[in-house]
Amino acid sequence: MNVEQAVLRRILPTEEEETRLRVAVASVMDATRKNIKRLAVKAEPILVGSVAKGTYLPHPDFDVFVQFPPETAREELERNGLQIGQFLKNKKKMYAEHPYTRGTHMGFDVEIVPCFAVASGDQKMSAVDRTPHHNKYVLSKMRPEQRNEVRLLKAFMKGIGVYGAESKVQGFSGYLVELLVLKYGTFRDALKAVTNWQPGNVIALDMLPARVFDEPLIVVDPVDGGRNVASAVSKEKMAVFIHAAAEYLEKPRVEFFFPNERSKQSRKKIIELLKMRGTTLMVTAIRAPKVTDDVLYPQVRKALRAFEELYTRHDFSFVRSGFDMVGEDILFLFEFETFELPYLKKHVGPPAWVKNAFDFQAKWEHSRDALGPPYVEDGLWVVDIKRGQVNAAQLVAVKHKEMSLGKDLDKEARRLLRALVGEKALKPSYMRSIGAFLDRRFPWET
Repeated sequence: MNVEQAVLRRILPTEEEETRLRVAVASVMDATRKNIKRLAVKAEPILVGSVAKGTYLPHPDFDVFVQFPPETAREELERNGLQIGQFLKNKKKMYAEHPYTRGTHMGFDVEIVPCFAVASGDQKMSAVDRTPHHNKYVLSKMRPEQRNEVRLLKAFMKGIGVYGAESKVQGFSGYLVELLVLKYGTFRDALKAVTNWQPGNVIALDMLPARVFDEPLIVVDPVDGGRNVASAVSKEKMAVFIHAAAEYLEKPRVEFFFPNERSKQSRKKIIELLKMRGTTLMVTAIRAPKVTDDVLYPQVRKALRAFEELYTRHDFSFVRSGFDMVGEDILFLFEFETFELPYLKKHVGPPAWVKNAFDFQAKWEHSRDALGPPYVEDGLWVVDIKRGQVNAAQLVAVKHKEMSLGKDLDKEARRLLRALVGEKALKPSYMRSIGAFLDRRFPWET
């Protein structure tokens, strides 16, 4: 038995699991139709996504889209769309371009999403209107034996950490994986093609691009040439996928699909590691605002960039940075190469021969922030001044209220921001995140 056969044995549903899923789907469809009839609206439910296409992995959720005629008023679609989903348990009103319902039914997570029944994907009236056309396209093109090829590629991507188009991951959506198998034929052939990818490559199936895209990976949506299906894929996740594909083809191992869990490093080992490297760990913790992941993670990435720019601008250099969520805290992790700086900062002014040179001299000659009088060095006016903050923790404590971290994160940071340095950062609940941050091995190497 080769690696792929062994993986399929673990990810293919049993007959009992398939039966349970089919019963749940039929029940949801029936309840949806009953609510449509009760509300006396013109609409048609359709099962979409991996469950509809037979490409799902273990423990799937599933989506039912409710298609309303294009002439339906947006307000009517939203109001009736939410009413139709009220039969779900643990229901929540979720928001994308318009609201939809998320809940549970017979042990499965389910979403009931209203959309417009447009004639083609490029005639969309809202962002979700293409999805039924994606469904139809894949079902019309995919051969039965390719469903398991898709499952293998999804499991591979999940194992290496690049599966999921949501903002938290910035990876590959299920629909994108299906298109890659349709393009290249099999799991193995897809990996072989991936090893030749470069940023900016355009991959097309039945439709050429209708515009120029600037993302690292471009896969033209075969139902809408103006859309890049791979727009969510970051350059980092693309690079990891290319490297993993090459490694797997050279030496296939089940660990690519099911990586070993990283061992939790002890406090003593992390302290020894940082001492050996001569670096300083700082963890900045902010309470996570109560918003959806799609709202939260773009702000988290924005905040990380803001912290990076702050430290760089003030001469604190770092080896690496990252973020994680632990419990109710968002952690911003930095390993500093230069964490502390001298009290003195050399401030360089204009050349001595320019007209405003005297202004520079006059400004600093009697300044309380100057550590001595201005002087000329290599033709430039220079003054030694007091540095405002001599370490990165002081800097972020003073400056974070002036920074733009994101609407919701700003509020939480102003309420409470904790900058924990060295051993103080090694809280028991943070240890796994810190260990993973410092351990740069790929998932399949652990």
